[in-house]
Amino acid sequence: MATSIQMYSSNTYHLNDAINIFFTDSGAPQNSDDYTTLIVLHGSAFTGDGFVRLHEYSHANNLRIVIWNRRDYPGSTKYSDTELEDYANGRKFIETENIPPITSDRKSGGFAIMGWSMGTATAMPLFSDRALFSLEQYSLLEKYVKDLILYDPPYLSFGYKLPPDEKTYNPWTDPECKTPEELYQNFGTWVSSYYDHPDTSGSIHGLDFRKRTELATVPTWTAEEFERFYCESAAVRSEFKMYVPPMSDTLKNLANQVLFEEKNVNQMLPKVPVTYVFASRSNWHCVWGEIETRKHYKKLVDEGRQIRPIRFICIDGGNHFLHWDRPMDLISAVVEGIRLV
Repeated sequence: MATSIQMYSSNTYHLNDAINIFFTDSGAPQNSDDYTTLIVLHGSAFTGDGFVRLHEYSHANNLRIVIWNRRDYPGSTKYSDTELEDYANGRKFIETENIPPITSDRKSGGFAIMGWSMGTATAMPLFSDRALFSLEQYSLLEKYVKDLILYDPPYLSFGYKLPPDEKTYNPWTDPECKTPEELYQNFGTWVSSYYDHPDTSGSIHGLDFRKRTELATVPTWTAEEFERFYCESAAVRSEFKMYVPPMSDTLKNLANQVLFEEKNVNQMLPKVPVTYVFASRSNWHCVWGEIETRKHYKKLVDEGRQIRPIRFICIDGGNHFLHWDRPMDLISAVVEGIRLV
């Protein structure tokens, strides 16, 4: 798919003496003093460079799009201790870049943080615990953080347990793949295929569990694109353990705190809603993640719980790589979510 990408810059931001973050930046829309800065956090194995098509649609939608390479990925510092360290240094970015604060109607300005796939597990910790921030830090967050966008997260991001009778295909346990490296090579085609799910009404057994399909995104990339967009070594080194216990239990607790635990939601940026963007032809990991999250959300809302508001937006016919195959549709969904209050 050919496209003309508007100009954007590539930079390395120095959060402190020890942490560097590589990113691409569309820059601020000309003559706008209320644009929203959309920070994009990529998923496992795929780099932020695969999101550059989003830059073309930034200024027309009053957005500044900043796409990070997460820690351990090319140009960014390897992980040392905690992801929250990145956010705790956010003040420097706000002051240096003169980011507009949230407007009084909360429809413009500020930051919208979007995590894609397992990148949602990097986006959520900011909202996990009020006690992690000083009064000064929290006051700054209130003025600038306006939206959390979960873009096609897999069930693993929420730590959901599979039913005991499930008979699914799991790319992480494929017996034909003998090493973590082989698992990630297999993962590329599986995760980017277009699936046809017979029944998404609630049961995991109605989903499409094929290993791959004829139509997939990653196989269409050139060798040069694959080299830039895929970083297997970073995922193997720092993320493989996220998919199995005990880390899965940690992710479940994190998601509950951020989305569903009343006390934390009402103490930690309670005005920040969630936009949950998902694709109808994505892989079963992500489709089942949406089914379970929506089911749990509806149950708690029906019980009258005061939890974080979630708006679910489906991209019909899309797969897990909307940002590459259908970037305009993804940006339209994001804008729909962040401009509604």
